[in-house]
Amino acid sequence: MKNSSFPQQRSGNRQLIFALILSGLYTLPVWQNQAAAQQATIGTQQAPVLPSILATSVADDEQSLFTAPTGMTVVNGKTLEDQHLDTLGEIAHRQPNMHLTSYTHANPIITIRGLGIHADEADSTNIPVVLDGVPVSGLSIGQLFDLDQVQVLRGPQLLDGPNGLGGLVRLRSRDPGDTAAGNVSLEYGSHNRRRATISGDVPLSDRTGLRIAVGAEQSDGGTKNTTLDRDDTADWKSTQAKLKLLHKDEAGGEWRLGFYHMNSRGGNDYFAPAGLSREHESEATDEGKNNTKYTLVSGSYQRLFAGGTRLSVTLGASRSEWNYWLPESMFNARNGFDMVTRELSADARLTGKKEAIDWSVGLFAQQTRRDAPYLYDMAPYYTSDTDATRKGNTTALFGQLGWTFAPGWRLAAGLRIQHDRQRMDWRSDQSGYVDSDGDGMPDMPFATTETVQNTSVNKTAWLPSLTLEYRPNDRHFAWVRLARGYEAPGFNTYATMREQAEQAYLPTLANYIELGYRLRGQDDRWELGATAFSTIMHDQQVVGSVNGQNMTSNAARAHSRGVELTGRWRPVQELELNAFAGFVNAKWDDFVRNGVDYAGQSFSMTPRQSYGAGLSWQPHAQWDLGVNVVRHGRTTLAPNSEIENKPYTLVDAHVTYTTGRFSIGVYGQNLGNVRYFTRALSQDLLVAGASRTVGVRMSMNF
Repeated sequence: MKNSSFPQQRSGNRQLIFALILSGLYTLPVWQNQAAAQQATIGTQQAPVLPSILATSVADDEQSLFTAPTGMTVVNGKTLEDQHLDTLGEIAHRQPNMHLTSYTHANPIITIRGLGIHADEADSTNIPVVLDGVPVSGLSIGQLFDLDQVQVLRGPQLLDGPNGLGGLVRLRSRDPGDTAAGNVSLEYGSHNRRRATISGDVPLSDRTGLRIAVGAEQSDGGTKNTTLDRDDTADWKSTQAKLKLLHKDEAGGEWRLGFYHMNSRGGNDYFAPAGLSREHESEATDEGKNNTKYTLVSGSYQRLFAGGTRLSVTLGASRSEWNYWLPESMFNARNGFDMVTRELSADARLTGKKEAIDWSVGLFAQQTRRDAPYLYDMAPYYTSDTDATRKGNTTALFGQLGWTFAPGWRLAAGLRIQHDRQRMDWRSDQSGYVDSDGDGMPDMPFATTETVQNTSVNKTAWLPSLTLEYRPNDRHFAWVRLARGYEAPGFNTYATMREQAEQAYLPTLANYIELGYRLRGQDDRWELGATAFSTIMHDQQVVGSVNGQNMTSNAARAHSRGVELTGRWRPVQELELNAFAGFVNAKWDDFVRNGVDYAGQSFSMTPRQSYGAGLSWQPHAQWDLGVNVVRHGRTTLAPNSEIENKPYTLVDAHVTYTTGRFSIGVYGQNLGNVRYFTRALSQDLLVAGASRTVGVRMSMNF
């Protein structure tokens, strides 16, 4: 039966969007003169309009993508908007050797070269996510908002604050501009998706500026519930807000203070049998719940001293919450959790260079607390109620010494010393009935309570690295990097038995080697890149479910090795072509659990090959067109790795027209409407990937 309150909600949504627009117009600076407004508009139009996923500069410590000695992908803010890449999962799904597994639209788990799959089960972090230098739970980041750049680094990242064995994702938000300016953007798309954003730069003085950005988005989701006769049971309603202050002092230092908030509330009607899920249909008798939100505060100071020494300090705190409840009809039980994660972090580093020697040294400290309850309530037949509180502390000292020993040659030796301590309090209440006489009918009640108090695990890891770089001129760059990768030990907070809960999994240690080469033509008209990598992991952490078996374990030995190829060609100034290919072999080499030998089995959600090609074309100063095609190979699904995802191809496109202060754009994702899956609890409980999505976006600059 149709929800009778839905028309009222739609009316309320229009009022909300209208109110946001009015408030944005009201808060824009009225003292801005016409000349300044015209200059701001011209500056926007003259920004690069051919953004390439594979070839974007990295304005970070004077380093560029071309000279970064690591596998790296950079996506700028314009690309995010034009291609409608709204989540980390949508970015990962369109990159070489990256993939995603997802319960819902708002909570993608990204994998890099097969690593990162257990982010929702483990209390260690394989692929950290940082926003303006501050760690935040990737599961709660939700919609990307007002970003200047997204950087995805592959392989162990030992010279960054949070250590990541599989890689690191940096989100950098937009700074305040030098002149008073603003933007209003409205969007409407498939599944009744509506979005409104308002942003403005407000100069407070010659040295101080403030950026304000707010947004709201609502969508019915892509699921048709035939039982309830509703198409909004996988909906979401989200709001975002950001304040960022930038001050440049007289000594040349830059102070940044930021406040970020996101709140998304929605249904959880995603799981269904394969036949229904493929058609984005459901027969659940209720919509469930999937709410996520986070609040983050950051503060940083950067200064370049006269001698060339650079100081960078970042302090931050974040709180994220994930309320995840499946429809009760799925298991005829109330099943889900309300998880809260709090993080404090500090990152300080010095870098310098004198003649042929360059150096860097840094200190990172992080404190994390996660409250992770889990309820499976099928009373009176069976109830499992667990509650875990995990507290983690990480301290790391890291540094690197580089030596340019010959023209074009540089050798850099680095070391990271990291200490981790994880503590957990855990309680499990199990109750229900058991079959005492073997007749197949539960007849005897039982109730048990088990606890684990202040169990802990500690580890200090020494992680060296060695990098050899060759750069004979600004068109060639090659490197070889050796590193020791590491993932901290911890516990499975969702264990249901004492012996599982108190059994800490071992830290993962890895030997990593990477070879890379980049070559570009004169006037930056073309560029080629190749990266080969090999990761040999010892005691690889396996947390969650494998082939239907829940486990907290370590695989004695595993590997991930492969190649990534990228290319870009600009035959004329108005046209850019780019392409990539990724090949990865990620398997267990020595892993036996409960009598089952998993040796030779590939990691879930890790296609052995992925290919992509894109075109960006500006036939006229006012027109911007783009097409991207990505092909993913065959893979198994997580967490039930017995279910296979067939190869599939995604086709995206966008067209944008700009005139004066106004622009209008049309975008499309998965235009071929291919059917694929992103999650599988069993053969009868799968989550389908996003169907065809099209939309139109209109914006106006002030």
